[in-house]
Amino acid sequence: MLIDWFTVFAQLVNFLILMALLKRFLYKPIMQALKDREAKIAQQLEEAREIKAAAERERIEYVEKIERFERQRDGLLKQVHVDAAHEREKLIKAARTESDELRFAWQQALQNEQKRLNRELMRNTREEVFAISRKTLADLASVSLEQRICEVFLQRLHALADSDKNRLSDAIQVSSDPIRVRSAFALMPEQKNAIKQAVSDVFKVNATIEFDVDADQISGIELSANGRKLSWNIAGYLQDFENSIGRALTAKTVSQSHSGTDAHVV
Repeated sequence: MLIDWFTVFAQLVNFLILMALLKRFLYKPIMQALKDREAKIAQQLEEAREIKAAAERERIEYVEKIERFERQRDGLLKQVHVDAAHEREKLIKAARTESDELRFAWQQALQNEQKRLNRELMRNTREEVFAISRKTLADLASVSLEQRICEVFLQRLHALADSDKNRLSDAIQVSSDPIRVRSAFALMPEQKNAIKQAVSDVFKVNATIEFDVDADQISGIELSANGRKLSWNIAGYLQDFENSIGRALTAKTVSQSHSGTDAHVV
């Protein structure tokens, strides 16, 4: 077989020309397109990484915000509980204070009402006692209540204990002021003379005596000198009776109550 070298050479030239043309017009554009595509893909991947990084940062920031919100919420809830507890204590304290004030006001009102009833009862009792005393003395002894009070005062004056007599005597002797005798009623001249004579006999002094009418003396007589006093009146009996009424009104009982009072020097 004979080889046509011209044909082989021509085909080789054609092949080289074809390869040059392919390289110029096909391979280079394809390679450039691949490079462009690769660069675009790399850019897209970089953008995707940036987007992912930004998303991760936003996620972390969001998580931090949620955690911060949770902490703030817990703090607010705790503060609300504390404030609620304080407000509850304040309301309870205010309610207790109001209750104590109401109870105190009720007790005061009860005590005032009790005192009013005591005063009214004592006033009525005093009037009745005086009326009965006057009538009884008038019926039994033909003497007035005032006369009998003066007689009892003179008896008590003469019956003074030595210690009381000495104290009152010393007060009379060291005082430059006159002896004062106060009574709830005006004394008759003979009653005044009897008291002057009794003072002279008991205390061995010749002192000036002034007589006054004192409405505060509840049917009684009081002798005073230099701060010392000798008194006898029905107030003692009435005070004991008033105390007994007061104890009964407050639901307290006593085994024994004193009735009456003797003359005393203070």
